[in-house]
Amino acid sequence: MKKLTFPTITILATTVLFSGCATMDKISEFSASMNRKIESSTSSKNQDTEKWDIAALDTARNLDYLSTVEKDVVLEMNKARSNPALYAELYIAPRVKKFNGKIYNGSLRTNEGAAVVNECVSYMKRAKPLPVFAPQKGLSLAAQRHSSTQGETAQTGHTGVDGSTPFTRIEKYGSYRTAGENISYGPTSGRDIVVQLLVDDGVASRGHRKNIMNKDFSSTGVGFTKKHRTYGSVCVITYAGEYKEK
Repeated sequence: MKKLTFPTITILATTVLFSGCATMDKISEFSASMNRKIESSTSSKNQDTEKWDIAALDTARNLDYLSTVEKDVVLEMNKARSNPALYAELYIAPRVKKFNGKIYNGSLRTNEGAAVVNECVSYMKRAKPLPVFAPQKGLSLAAQRHSSTQGETAQTGHTGVDGSTPFTRIEKYGSYRTAGENISYGPTSGRDIVVQLLVDDGVASRGHRKNIMNKDFSSTGVGFTKKHRTYGSVCVITYAGEYKEK
């Protein structure tokens, strides 16, 4: 196993919104990146429902261990995976019009401006549809554990207050062949969280986008809290391939 590495976290403003991602298969490096993100005011309530097979995509709706926002995150990721081009057309491309240079929606300064949104749209239009995520309780418990402790301590990043990594947290509840983690700070709706991570402003690797659109990931878990002392909210999303609960 290769050595785990952690790049520096860059915070550019007191109102910064950023996210972090981590991926790992049994032969790959752990990678994490933190930077500014875009937040929109669009509600995560189901819009354009006639364009989606919600019954097939809303795989988490009846689970009692997830909150409404956590269920919405799973639905939005499944919509993006099942029809990337349509997701980009409906929910990502319209945001381009809200830029003035690198300022989004009149007040939020971004790193890359509209260019990264256009780049994301192009990526999604080329992307092949993928199977939907199956939510798993163990993956959600791992995500919820990290989001809860981050909210209590105002911590950021993938290393837990107890020194845990995304992978040791996941391994507490199950086994996997591949695994990863995204973290979003600031957005409070499922759609805003997922679009933020797909656009991936300021993250050269586009690691958050790659996690959502990773064909080797088939299972997911979500932990969301509005109690982060610095950024208001934090959403941790775990991913795994060939996941088996203990």
